[in-house]
Amino acid sequence: NSIVSRVIREFRTSPQLALEFFNWVGEYKSFSHSLESCCTVIHVLVNCRRYADALSLMKNLIQSKGYSPLEVLEALVDSYEMCLSSSAVFDALVRACTQIGATEGAFDVIKKLRMEGCWVSIHAWNNLLNHLLKLGEVGRFWKVYKEMVSCGYFENVSTFNLVIYALCKECKILEAISVFYRMSKGGIIANIVAFNMLIDGACKMGDIDLALKLLRKMGVMSGDCVTPNSVTYNSLINGYCKLGRLSIAEEVQNEMVKIGIEPNVRTYATLIDGYSRNGSLEEAFRLCDDMVGRDLVPNAVVYNSVIHWLYLERDMAGASLLLSDMINKHVCPDPFTYSILMKGLCRNGYMNEALKYHKWILEKNLVED
Repeated sequence: NSIVSRVIREFRTSPQLALEFFNWVGEYKSFSHSLESCCTVIHVLVNCRRYADALSLMKNLIQSKGYSPLEVLEALVDSYEMCLSSSAVFDALVRACTQIGATEGAFDVIKKLRMEGCWVSIHAWNNLLNHLLKLGEVGRFWKVYKEMVSCGYFENVSTFNLVIYALCKECKILEAISVFYRMSKGGIIANIVAFNMLIDGACKMGDIDLALKLLRKMGVMSGDCVTPNSVTYNSLINGYCKLGRLSIAEEVQNEMVKIGIEPNVRTYATLIDGYSRNGSLEEAFRLCDDMVGRDLVPNAVVYNSVIHWLYLERDMAGASLLLSDMINKHVCPDPFTYSILMKGLCRNGYMNEALKYHKWILEKNLVED
């Protein structure tokens, strides 16, 4: 293994050769890579920005080989100087941990490095913070964030975006706007992600006027550095649809077309669902036709919305016809489709058909019971 590590270090400027040699040696049945040789090739890959390959090896060490994140860290530290490595390798280890769901492992790596006088970059902290938000652990997000700040780290635009997202998730839209202004005063230029989160947050709180105000003042607030995109308008359209203000939602769609932003599948899915919920199925079908006219293929969300409301109106023939169209156009039904079909059959008195269909779904293992 020490010889293998030496050869890999000779290939430090040729990561592909290093990886091919590493894999070739690993094919011999009489040989098994040590943690040292694995970490050596990881250093080489990270130094040459081959992050995907490095992450794959790290995840394999933890998941398949059974090493703990701290054991991998120790081996990386031991081989650090010999491999002329950089601190990016520690950031990569944190990312590998979050990608496999090893939340504690990621935090342990950061803490261990800090105890030894080494520091991961702000990117590693952001990665962990983002991972916590994806898990819905907002409370722990704030604890980790405060610890990061107390260590002397300066937030970058990604950090601020995460903080804004967390506040919006807690329905603290005014505090989120305050963070936005704090970011601007610190000389960090906000990107469209921050605006979209604020607008979406305001819409989800039902404060559509604030959302519209944020859209209109986007240029002023960003120093004309940011312009709205399809995500911005889709959030606003969704906000109006949720309030039942469908005509205004369509006006917003027309506005986005006028400024050169093409409506996408999500735009139409939102509007179609809005009209379907309002009982205006004719308008929903009109939008479906308009959507197809723009060469956009309706997805499962679009079909589910209309099929659901057809069942509620007891239009069994219409629902069946639309389901057939869905299958003919190779749009894969999702678990919601199956749920809608089951409920639709039951509501309309087709219990035997519903039971047969339920049995078929389970036999095909299409969804969990």
